[in-house]
Amino acid sequence: MCIRTVCLLVAVVFATPVFAETIAVIGTGNVGSALGTELASQGHTIIYGSRSPLGLKALDVAKKTQGEATTSTPREAAADAGIVVLAVPGMVVEDVVRSLGDLSGKLIIDATNPLVVEEPLAFSFGVQTSNGEIVQAAAPGARVVKAFNTISWQSMIDPEIADGPLYVPIVGNDPEAKRIVAGFVKAMGLNPIDLGPIDVAHWTEYAAVVQLNNQFSGRVNYDLVFRARD
Repeated sequence: MCIRTVCLLVAVVFATPVFAETIAVIGTGNVGSALGTELASQGHTIIYGSRSPLGLKALDVAKKTQGEATTSTPREAAADAGIVVLAVPGMVVEDVVRSLGDLSGKLIIDATNPLVVEEPLAFSFGVQTSNGEIVQAAAPGARVVKAFNTISWQSMIDPEIADGPLYVPIVGNDPEAKRIVAGFVKAMGLNPIDLGPIDVAHWTEYAAVVQLNNQFSGRVNYDLVFRARD
């Protein structure tokens, strides 16, 4: 049994009775599916929010998710959950958040990046501030935490594919919300690293732009990763 499996079993056994949440995952693409399945494996109840909740894609993602995962419209999913994960295209995140209704008091995990695709294949940063700040402004009564936007969905599912430990930058204005998200990160076999308030989201999002441009540049590829230092 690998170390990550042991960590997941411990997380479920000890955390589920006192901290089982209903989590709305808005988006059923690779990132939404990865986070939904990983959070479900920790004992949480997942509702996938999709524009086509009865479509084959959404239903297939729910079927592959541990537990009683269901599908619903994004607004209904957010209304029924205490935690909302944003896993939608980054340039529509503000419109998506505003369409979800009153999010006051909810914990919002923003896993998006404001990517603009240009020709030839290249990426630019599409907003003046950051998606994290945009989400917080669109839902001022919510507790927004930026996380999971600097690693691939494959690494979320299997962090052992990396050459070394993977750190997930976490930024936000609410210490308790960041603590909760850090717990999710640890249970996934990843390492949370608190980089400060929500305005730091600009730098973590821009790191994703830099890495994607390198990946498709044809030049020598490199990994742009965060590491803790003594």
